[in-house]
Amino acid sequence: MSKMRSVRFTEDYKIAVELENGSSFVYNMRPKLQTVRFAALTDKDYFRKGRLVGEDCIQWSDSLMLYTYEMLDGMKR
Repeated sequence: MSKMRSVRFTEDYKIAVELENGSSFVYNMRPKLQTVRFAALTDKDYFRKGRLVGEDCIQWSDSLMLYTYEMLDGMKR
């Protein structure tokens, strides 16, 4: 599994991810905002406060996280 090197949050609820292997992708969070799990991220300021934890997790709080494998699996569908 590829590890994240950096993440950047855009105004339109997208996350630009750069991987350690030099690849990158943009993950659209907008469809996820309508779920109970990610509803808090509709606040743009809160959304932009996400931070990279380790090499495989974006964290907003102790209970709100998004992992690399979730983003990559979601993009395959």
